[in-house]
Amino acid sequence: MTSSDSQLGRRFWSLWAAFTTSNLGDGLSLVAFPLLAINLTDDARLIATVSMARFLPFLVVGLPAGVILDRSDRRVLALFAQVGRAVAMGLMALAIANGWATIGLTAAAAFAVGVGEVMVDGGLPALVREVVRSDQLEVANSRFSATQTVSNMFVGPPLGALLFGIDAALVFATTAAAYVTAMVVLTRVPGSFRAAAEDEDTAVESSLRKQMTVGLTYVWGHPVLRPLALTVAAFAFVAEAGNAVHVILVTERFGLSEFGYGLIVAVDGVSSVSMSFFVAGLVRWKSHSFSMRFAVVTFAISAWLMGFTTVVAVLVLAAVMGGLSDPSWNVVSGTLRQRLVPDEVFGRMMTAYLFIAWSVQPLGALVGGVIAEAWGAQWVFVMSGSVVASLLVFARPMFRAVDNAMASAAEDPTVARN
Repeated sequence: MTSSDSQLGRRFWSLWAAFTTSNLGDGLSLVAFPLLAINLTDDARLIATVSMARFLPFLVVGLPAGVILDRSDRRVLALFAQVGRAVAMGLMALAIANGWATIGLTAAAAFAVGVGEVMVDGGLPALVREVVRSDQLEVANSRFSATQTVSNMFVGPPLGALLFGIDAALVFATTAAAYVTAMVVLTRVPGSFRAAAEDEDTAVESSLRKQMTVGLTYVWGHPVLRPLALTVAAFAFVAEAGNAVHVILVTERFGLSEFGYGLIVAVDGVSSVSMSFFVAGLVRWKSHSFSMRFAVVTFAISAWLMGFTTVVAVLVLAAVMGGLSDPSWNVVSGTLRQRLVPDEVFGRMMTAYLFIAWSVQPLGALVGGVIAEAWGAQWVFVMSGSVVASLLVFARPMFRAVDNAMASAAEDPTVARN
């Protein structure tokens, strides 16, 4: 542990432990759902439907979830979210064990897990901001990014693939247990994490419909968050198109086994973990926008490598490049929101931001499935790399706005809490 790590404090590491366990469950489910889907059907469109269902909650319940996050203790909401996800995965394990599993039921379970993810992802950045200082956010977010990747992609996927090979029901049961464990650990994080009180004028407009629009209005009117959310939406669309058919590409085009699929995801995870420790240094050396441009370049290269080759060694290289991309973007964009947005509107801002940025993911998954069924999974990745590469040109104003906003926030580090 470095001196920077020790300065993050006990509450941070308690929170880290809880969400690391939760992310292990996410990593197990990352392979559990697609592997089950591909064993239930060979129709790429139906397989993509399961992936689509996982992200549909960001579109369906994202905005009301933001209102709830700003009216409640965000840690308590995360506890309930873990319970809901554990129940969904436990019921899925029972269905598989008794021969009831169908694509429709799998998609329904994925949707339920996604609902919990909306609450967790919407509240976690605010929790992190409460337990560390503003000048520690890059380091704190990097540590979360590293351990999230270890759990989501390095440990979870190969372990999930291994458990799936033993018994499909076992991986779903294990995932449920991980969510229960995360809930227990989260109860040990001390403190209250209720959002800051709203001013009197805002409190008067207390209807759910009006409050749901607050986050959207805030994001859409913000000179940095609006272009950032729209840029992430383009990223998310093509990324989910690829994620939805990644299992098809790896197992059919490259000829790897189910366990091999888990290992490829793990390679991506190892690369991402390694990169997460360098993001803060990269930002200090160059700039926040340089890190984001680096993410764009490495994502595009990764997608093109997967689309234009059938060589397993090149697939491994593509996984490495993809892993470099994730923390290079996510650490910066997460820190940006934490620095710029006041606490009383943070939950609504966060879910509205995710509503704009991630609500296109179900459509991306559907488009990926259609393209893969018609022409082959490789063309999904060719398309993805080309679209993301174009952001180097079209997102140039956004990159400049990010650096200007971060420079202003550095001059007044208390602005987001006012």
